[in-house]
Amino acid sequence: MKKLIIASLAACTALGSTAVYAEERGSGTFSYEHDEEKMGTRNWKDWDVTIGIAGEYGPVSPGIDKTEFDVLPYVDIEYKDRLFLNFERGLGAYLLRSKDGPEYALGIAVGYAEGRDEADARAELDGLGDIDGAAEAVFFAEGEIGFVEVGLEVAKAFGGHDGFTAELSAGVDAPVTDRLFVGVGPFITYADKEYTRSFYGVSASQAANSATYSQYDADGGFENYGIELEANYRITQNWSATTSASYTRLLGDAKDSPIVDNEGFFRVGVGLAYTF
Repeated sequence: MKKLIIASLAACTALGSTAVYAEERGSGTFSYEHDEEKMGTRNWKDWDVTIGIAGEYGPVSPGIDKTEFDVLPYVDIEYKDRLFLNFERGLGAYLLRSKDGPEYALGIAVGYAEGRDEADARAELDGLGDIDGAAEAVFFAEGEIGFVEVGLEVAKAFGGHDGFTAELSAGVDAPVTDRLFVGVGPFITYADKEYTRSFYGVSASQAANSATYSQYDADGGFENYGIELEANYRITQNWSATTSASYTRLLGDAKDSPIVDNEGFFRVGVGLAYTF
C-alpha cells in the first residue's frame, strides 16, 4: 500500500539506462529510456546498486479517512541485469529481458504483502483486528507498445490476507530538460475475494466486536482504478530526486464497504537516491 514513491524512485535512479522498469500495485508504471550513459561512478560492471530514502503521505489503508506520513528506505540491487533485490518487489529474477528495443521483460519474485494495523486508525478500524503482513509470490510482465509502456503484475499472498491481486498499467514519459523527466499513466487493479474480504469486508465476529459496523460480505472484482504523475530530476552523476502523486478511486464491493470513508483518495511522495 505504500510503494508509490518506491516505484517512482526506481524509475528516477535508473536515468540513463537502456532498460528500466518500475511498477506498484495501486499506482501506475512507466519506465524512462535514455542514452547509454548511466548514473553512478562504480567500476564493477556486473552490479547496479542504488540506495535512498523516501517519504509518502496518504491514507493508512485504501478508503480510510485517516492519513499518515511514512519514511521508507530504498534499496535496489541488480546483478548482471538478471537477479535483483529491491524494496518494491523483493528478491527475484528476470526470466526474459530485452537488450535492445522494443523493450520487454518477464520476471518472478518473492516479496512482502503489507497488512493493516487496527491501531493505525483506532476510530475507523476499531474492532476489525489486524491484517498480518505476509510473503507473496509475484509475476510481472512489461513492455513497449509504440511510445506507451505497459505492465502487468500479479501477486499471491501466503498468509496475511491470503489474496490474489493483478494490476494492469500503462504510461508515457517525456524529457523536459536533459535532467528533468515527467511521466503520467493510468492503472486498474483486480482483487480476489480473499483480499477484498480482508481489507473491505466485516465478518460476523468483527461486527460483534465493533460498535460501528454491521456484517458486510465483500466479493472479488475490480478494486480500484486511477492515474499517477511523477517527475524525476537527475541532480548529479550519482544523486537523483523524484516527486510523485496519484489519485485512486475504489470500485465494486471495495467502494461499497461500510468502512470506506473516501471512495477516491490521493497519495503524494518525495524521494532522494544515490547510485554507486
